[in-house]
Amino acid sequence: MCIIGIVLFGYSTIKTSSSTSNSVKYVNVLIYDGTGTMSSSVSGLENCLDELNNKSSNKKFIYSTAVEINSQTLQGYDVLIMPGGDASEYIQNSKIDNSSIKQFVSSGKGYLGICAGAFAASNYVDGYYNGWGLEPDVTAETVDYVGDLSISTTSYGKKLSGTSDVTIYHQNGPALYTNDTEHILSTFSDNNTGYEGYADMVGESYGSGRVLLSGSHPELEPENQELLMNMLLWLSKNLD
Repeated sequence: MCIIGIVLFGYSTIKTSSSTSNSVKYVNVLIYDGTGTMSSSVSGLENCLDELNNKSSNKKFIYSTAVEINSQTLQGYDVLIMPGGDASEYIQNSKIDNSSIKQFVSSGKGYLGICAGAFAASNYVDGYYNGWGLEPDVTAETVDYVGDLSISTTSYGKKLSGTSDVTIYHQNGPALYTNDTEHILSTFSDNNTGYEGYADMVGESYGSGRVLLSGSHPELEPENQELLMNMLLWLSKNLD
């Protein structure tokens, strides 16, 4: 099951949004780790970002966690990540202010929704509940599948993944449907989920910002650090 959460953070050390110092790109990332989060998703994100920071001298991801998401906790960040967990708890959680998330993204920032985070940010979870509508053209279908999954990237999605075919871990995340096909980044390339051809990743603008929804988990084994890195760079407008 996919959850989403918020974690404690301190913003005294946060650098200016996507700032550059000696040609180093800094991206400030807030990861939710509150009620309903899947702990392995949060720790997987932290591990991936730590390893990316160790590997690269010119790209640095400064991250914190928070147990509440509102206008104050979002201050100083470039990208909000809502990780895997229980999407219904996202929707019902009074400590997650979806209006603040919308304002944050609309002002020019980025939102990455993974699994439960994708469910919550879609327009509608088919047969269950309305999402926040950060991608208003996207409907999320519930999928009963746990394991490695093959996805095929579109020409634009390949800019993020670096390859046409990707193996990624899926844990009951959404299959995404949209009539706005130009925003589809990848699709299920087999019928293991029962949704062959549906989108696994969708990305588009929201106001002046960007939103990227991923049904699967780039942060879990077999982790895809390059994909996660490029997702964050795209969301922070460091990658076109």
